Amino acid sequence: MAVLNGGVIEYNELIKKPNSLSKDYYIYRLAKERGLSKAQAIYLQTQITKRSGGGAKALNKIAPPPKSLDKGPCHGFGLSNILNASLSCQNTLTTVSFSLKLSPATRTLLAQNLSKSYPKKAQILLALNTPNILNSLANINAGDEFIAYYKLMSQGQKNLYFNKEFSAKFMDTLYNSKGFTSLINSIVLNRNYTIFRQNLLKINPQITEKKEAFVLGVNAITLGNEAIAKQFFTRAAQSFEKQEQKDNALFWVYLISKDKQILSTLAQSTSVNLYSLYAKDLIPSEPFSIYVPRPKNMHYQGQENIYDPFCYEKMKKLVKNLNAEQAMEYAKQFYSNESIAYYVYFMQKAYGYKRHYFVMPHSPYLQNISIHRKAMIYAIARQESLFIPGIISTSYALGTMQFMPFLANAIGKKELKIPNFDQDLLFDTDTAYRFANHHLNYLDKFLFHPLFTAYAYNGGIGFTKKLITKNNMFRQGKFEPFLSMELVPVQETRLYGKKVLSNYIVYRALMGSSIKISEFLQTLSQPHLSDKFRN
Repeated sequence: MAVLNGGVIEYNELIKKPNSLSKDYYIYRLAKERGLSKAQAIYLQTQITKRSGGGAKALNKIAPPPKSLDKGPCHGFGLSNILNASLSCQNTLTTVSFSLKLSPATRTLLAQNLSKSYPKKAQILLALNTPNILNSLANINAGDEFIAYYKLMSQGQKNLYFNKEFSAKFMDTLYNSKGFTSLINSIVLNRNYTIFRQNLLKINPQITEKKEAFVLGVNAITLGNEAIAKQFFTRAAQSFEKQEQKDNALFWVYLISKDKQILSTLAQSTSVNLYSLYAKDLIPSEPFSIYVPRPKNMHYQGQENIYDPFCYEKMKKLVKNLNAEQAMEYAKQFYSNESIAYYVYFMQKAYGYKRHYFVMPHSPYLQNISIHRKAMIYAIARQESLFIPGIISTSYALGTMQFMPFLANAIGKKELKIPNFDQDLLFDTDTAYRFANHHLNYLDKFLFHPLFTAYAYNGGIGFTKKLITKNNMFRQGKFEPFLSMELVPVQETRLYGKKVLSNYIVYRALMGSSIKISEFLQTLSQPHLSDKFRN
């Protein structure tokens, strides 16, 4: 693949490209590597897609956007003159963080002013004058402000005032408060504040749903209350919309109840995930219908530059407007090893995204490697990009294997010493597989299990080593390794690891090296047994 203009698209050509995430990436490269005039940056600001992305930030440094002229009715009022504002503005401006900067006397005067028109705000302001603010906010059922104040507290204050018992009524209020999800994710995944986490058991399971119900179930498990955990997981299974999430919650109901009927239900799932695969491993059932396209033609003969990121942007728009028959017809032109990702991209649309495609492309860098390694590269590529060569993520990870530019450059220039290397070479699939194999050689020096390798590929080796060396993670226990898999503190990495691992298991089976999943997962807490599962 030829790298476009050495990887940087010049201004006069770039402004003609369609606005897209790919264009954002090339705006970023142009601004950082070539430089732009202020006038050019201002014009490109009108074409940026992701306003919080790297491209927008690079442009804003060259041409800072003008400040908004819409000052609003409360403009000009602050800490020094809040008492002169209208009652409406006094109510609006007195957030917890703002109010804590006021003197107790000012908060008292504001409470008096607001007591008739905004009685709840008056109560909150007076609560901020008390020695135990959290307790006072809980007593007036001020859930939003309770969470807002918790976020502002020092660690010492949290240890003193947060880790205590609160009423069931208030805990139900807290569940419906702004910021509750973030709060429980933090304290449950880190297993902090045992006394406060006991309060979470008081929440009525019937008012909970989806992710919050699931995390509350995990919390109950960490506290040894399986009966309440089962209620929360049941609610999560009932309320989740995605089948893989339903299966995850239902699997926990099975772990607690050991009800084989639940296992049978999981074995009939339409979603290929770790829990449905586990169930099929234990319950006689029909295997998943897995589709592995095997084209005889190696090279793509069509007119599209399948390695160009703007090709993906074009296909992404096109597929939305095709019906099933059109999508199937359009897919045919891409039926080659080189372009197989786009074949699957359109075939998925043709079958309503209900078919399970597992692509197994050929590459010189996928030959003469172990089944374990090939399955791992396939598993990661399927999760990262669905094997699409020119894809770019919102953080500008590049190509089939989604290497971040800094890592691509470190490997390409310093480790592999490729002459005239440019990061856009990662849009070439052979280069992507070469880099993946090289990077996995490094990761596997430290990690013995595909799940941990997946964590490191997504979250970094430092994060993963810190995670798995904790005394309370991936050690033997009643619900291990499943509990530790739910307690990975970064959601993206937690979900990524499960999906890559399920892909890996399927690819191993497709290559004639099936794994007994139940035993394979147990090796996560028994490192000395892991070698027999690797080739």
